[in-house]
Amino acid sequence: MTRRYVILGNGIAGQTCAEDLRKADADASIVMVAAERHPLYNRVALPRYLRGQVRREKVFMRTAEQYAAQNLEIHFETWATDIDLREKVVQTNRGHELKYDAILIATGGRPKPPPWPGSTDVTACLGFQTLDDTDAIIEKADASQRVLVMGGSFIGYELAEGVSFRHKAGVTWIMRGPWFLRYVLDEEGGQLCRQMGEEQGVQFITSDEVQKFSRNNGRYLAETVNGEKVEFDLLTYGVGLDYYTEPVRTGVELKNGIVTDSKLRTSAPDAYAAGDIAVFYDLMVERHNQMGTWDNAEAHGKVAARNMAGADEDFFDVPTYTTTMFGSTLAVMGVTPDVQPGLESVRTFSLEEKFYRKLFFKDDRLVGAIMIGPPKGRKKLIEIMRSRQRIERPKQELLDPANLKDS
Repeated sequence: MTRRYVILGNGIAGQTCAEDLRKADADASIVMVAAERHPLYNRVALPRYLRGQVRREKVFMRTAEQYAAQNLEIHFETWATDIDLREKVVQTNRGHELKYDAILIATGGRPKPPPWPGSTDVTACLGFQTLDDTDAIIEKADASQRVLVMGGSFIGYELAEGVSFRHKAGVTWIMRGPWFLRYVLDEEGGQLCRQMGEEQGVQFITSDEVQKFSRNNGRYLAETVNGEKVEFDLLTYGVGLDYYTEPVRTGVELKNGIVTDSKLRTSAPDAYAAGDIAVFYDLMVERHNQMGTWDNAEAHGKVAARNMAGADEDFFDVPTYTTTMFGSTLAVMGVTPDVQPGLESVRTFSLEEKFYRKLFFKDDRLVGAIMIGPPKGRKKLIEIMRSRQRIERPKQELLDPANLKDS
């Protein structure tokens, strides 16, 4: 009997799962449900596209013909409206009724709406999640004198860095915290980020937030709690995601996303979750965790595919995130205090030489790291994290790249 798989989402988690299932079973029915109108594209490349360093066509990773060649049935601009986990059937906005033997929910999320008073009156207001978002930001930013970026997260950073790199429009970056990534970096790390950003022309407003938006001579005016006033033409923001859990009304545990065990299984039979939406049991820190990185989602897709096909495999990997940092490099690996408070840490930095390294430990095991500057020794640090070995030597020694020769 032909086995039936339904994959909700065609990001890298869903795409990887579908293709690995096809490799394992040439005869299976595999149906993908994709909310966007595009085939798979590289979300990691969107900041480079925003900066003008990558052409739009280079962002795409699959074509419609490639889905057909693998006998993957895909429905674009389609999303689940109801998932009956007991009867194993999915209803979509386009009237499909999709029955399954196993399902992967990899629907990710959408940007939270701007929380600031009056922001709904700013018609030029854009989040940064999809290719269509990026197209719109490029079009409007290129016609703007000043772009206002709000939010002290990775998304806020990628917007500020990308727009300021792309063209000469002014960029003002407002964040409630005292510095970028306040739960991961300390004051000196935040100071280095600010120093490098200001050298690229970014204006920083920290420990503040907008209390009022208004129109002013055909432009917009933002007024902050601390009395700052910023005239701007485009508002972009990154304040987190709302995860697309609405179709799952009963049958699984929800906690910001969909809770799974270490095998990416939900509490419903034959139902798995992967990617940003999965609140998975992370064996590295022995607690539930939620990661929004590309490589984590891809690795989720591989493990989910094997388990949906009958395996019994735990997920264990070290998530990584690497991007440019105002002309340098920002690299994050493993688990950091924003998702696992109370980690022990050691650090080293130089504002003059523009480098910063901070390592995070739990129970004498290396579990995470953040670097600004050349990421020397990165591979060795990841190797140590994967080994889960206890660190017997002084932890400070791991900060020196000379002690971390990449194999």
